[in-house]
Amino acid sequence: MTNIEIETTLNPVRAQVMSISRALPTGSQYFTVDANDVDKKYKERKEQISSNPTSPELITNRCPRVIVMKSHNVVSQDFAKDLDGNNVVLFNKGLGDETRATVVAGASVPFQTTDDAMRDALRGEPRIFADAIKTCIKANNLNQNELDRLTALKNWCDSCMDSVRSAISSNKKKAEEYKAALDKMQENVNLEENPIQVVIEN
Repeated sequence: MTNIEIETTLNPVRAQVMSISRALPTGSQYFTVDANDVDKKYKERKEQISSNPTSPELITNRCPRVIVMKSHNVVSQDFAKDLDGNNVVLFNKGLGDETRATVVAGASVPFQTTDDAMRDALRGEPRIFADAIKTCIKANNLNQNELDRLTALKNWCDSCMDSVRSAISSNKKKAEEYKAALDKMQENVNLEENPIQVVIEN
C-alpha cells in the first residue's frame, strides 16, 4: 500500500490569496480615497500673486482639501506575478479601474483601513480598502480636521475684517468731526467780519 502524505498546513501564499479573495469577492466593492483641492484654479491664482512681490492680494499657503471616497465594483479577480516576481491579485484586469494587491505570505488581513494605509493613499500610493464604514470614518475625520482649520481661519478673518471696519469708521468720524470744527470756525469768522446789526426804530 502506497503511503500518501496529505498536507495538513495551508501554504502561506495560498492562505493570503484566499484571504484576499474573501476580503473582496467578485460582486463586492472596494474603495479608494483621494485628496482634492476645493479650488481648481488655486495654483494658478497663487502663482499669479506670488510672481508679483508688490501684489496686495491675500492667499493661503495651500488650498483647502477634501478627502473623497470612490467606490469600485469587483468584476473579476486574476492571479499573476508582477515584474519583480511577486504574486499579485489583479482586480478588474483590462478594465478602466484595474488595481492589484501584492500577496505577502503571513500578512495580516488585507485592505484594512489603517492610519498608515490612509496616509499612503493620500500621498498617491496605490491603496484600496474593503471596509466602507471604517474608510468613511477615517476620511471624514480628516475632513473634519480641515473644517476645523477653515473655521479657525474664518474666525481670524472675521476678526481682521472687524479691525478694518473699525478703522474705516474711526477715520470717517475723525474727518467728519474735523470738518464740523472747520465749518464752526468759519461761521465765527464770518460773524466777526460781518457783525449782525440790530436797528431799533422809535
